[in-house]
Amino acid sequence: MSASALPLPGRRPKVNLALQGGGSHGAFTWGVLDALLEDGRLALDGISGASAGAVNAVALAHGFAKADDAGDPARTAAR
Repeated sequence: MSASALPLPGRRPKVNLALQGGGSHGAFTWGVLDALLEDGRLALDGISGASAGAVNAVALAHGFAKADDAGDPARTAAR
């Protein structure tokens, strides 16, 4: 990562995720997503998926939408 690509202090780098399909891949991916969300060092900017990956993407997006509707301070502060 070049110096110009480094995030500003106090800002989390934004990433876009593309999730692949397949039953066991979907289960593995959900574990990875869970770890990324718990870690909190990255901000998700976009997400897409195919098959099981699409199911995971929809579940994640729905969770974010519900948090926004509830005024979750942890979610709104991440922007």
